[in-house]
Amino acid sequence: MKAIISSEYGPVEVLHYQETDPPVLADDELLVRVHACSVNPVDWKIRKGDAKLLTGRKPPVILGGDYAGVVAQAGKRVTNYAVGNRVWGMVNAFKGGTYAELVRVKEEEIGLMPGNLGFEEAASLPLVGLTAYQSLIYKGRLQRGDHVMVNGCSGGVGLAGVQIAKAKGCEVTGVCGTRNLELATKMGADHVLDYTKVNILKDKGVYDIFFDAVANQSFSRAKGTLKPRGAYVTTLPSFESMVLGPLINMISARKVQSILVKPSSGDLNTLKEMVEEGYLIPVVEEVYPLEKVREAHTRSETGRVTGKIVLRVD
Repeated sequence: MKAIISSEYGPVEVLHYQETDPPVLADDELLVRVHACSVNPVDWKIRKGDAKLLTGRKPPVILGGDYAGVVAQAGKRVTNYAVGNRVWGMVNAFKGGTYAELVRVKEEEIGLMPGNLGFEEAASLPLVGLTAYQSLIYKGRLQRGDHVMVNGCSGGVGLAGVQIAKAKGCEVTGVCGTRNLELATKMGADHVLDYTKVNILKDKGVYDIFFDAVANQSFSRAKGTLKPRGAYVTTLPSFESMVLGPLINMISARKVQSILVKPSSGDLNTLKEMVEEGYLIPVVEEVYPLEKVREAHTRSETGRVTGKIVLRVD
């Protein structure tokens, strides 16, 4: 099969489009023929070596965390999926595997694709959708009527966060740059703050959840914006959230949480329903062929992507 292979950490030049052996299937696994996968910031952070504590001395041979495709083979113990099913899902990005024509997955990690999406749109959602959903529902303990701040509301995770919070009956304040104000409003944000013009931390005691989807704030800076029993949730585990967080949470009514997203067929099915009911709409900035992965990473690294970048696998 064709795949994007890397044998060392470094710049985009370490990524090579080449032939490699297909995955070997276990009895409780499925082989999915990938039609599209997406580029997430975690991918190029892994490639550069920023996550060596989780990836080890060498990067994953094949990068990539989410995908959409068709079941090509099912193991003997697989019961819920059959060859030909259109599926989507994510794998552990720190182990990778989706920048390829075939990916090996476990049954509990995938779901049937939304019927109203094509492969490229569907591939843009699993990792960011699950990150936003698990951050808000499990970490932030989102409730109907909450006021949610989404910092970075025009990126993949942020756009999903805005739409999920609105679908759950919440008031949403989004933060983004000037050029994305209209998009944030279109996607459901009730209020939009332009971080280039205003201090996004100026309002005190107003948010039930401060969802830091770009992880450029901290609990110590953002806690003043929270209501007395509010929660700060970040997508980037840090010393503050991972080490100090449990101590802070023991003595403070305002909580600090970080998310390490996990594959979940149950959560994917919830996202599928939200997509099919029109509550969750994918935003794809650009689609690159798989062999143009270097260009896709270069674009993603600018930090100015609106929505998602997708790789088409022919």
